[in-house]
Amino acid sequence: MEGARGILCADGSCLGDVLTEKGLVASKEPVAHVQLACSAQYCAFPADGNTLCVWSTEDPSYQPLTLGGHREPVTAVAFGNAASPLLLCSASRDHVIMWRLDECRQKALQGLTPRGLVVGTLLGRVLCLRLSPDDRAAAVCAGKKIFVLDTAVRFGSG
Repeated sequence: MEGARGILCADGSCLGDVLTEKGLVASKEPVAHVQLACSAQYCAFPADGNTLCVWSTEDPSYQPLTLGGHREPVTAVAFGNAASPLLLCSASRDHVIMWRLDECRQKALQGLTPRGLVVGTLLGRVLCLRLSPDDRAAAVCAGKKIFVLDTAVRFGSG
């Protein structure tokens, strides 16, 4: 990674190091065509297909949070827009699941299994996922269809 210096230079001024590896998570399943998600505090991505890994960007040495609930491989992940509660939405062919990260982290610290709330089922292969600015709806692109799921009623927000 030493060779990454000076790649982004314009008019003789360089931005410094371009690439810094903060951590590495190996997966048994390829994730090349999966929508990943990053917020100011976390990065979320599938690990081993149907498991979700949430890694702290503030402290990479912090144990990654592992979330399970999908039976099929996770194909899209998106963070909510509100700072509190910080929401994460994950999608696969079988489920679209909403997660409250503060509650999930608490359960994991207590030795319990974190659980999310299923807000959509059997929509097909989800390629893109996005939460509305107020986190009350999720737009889900699957095949030739776009679904808008009401997360407020099912998830108890607002």
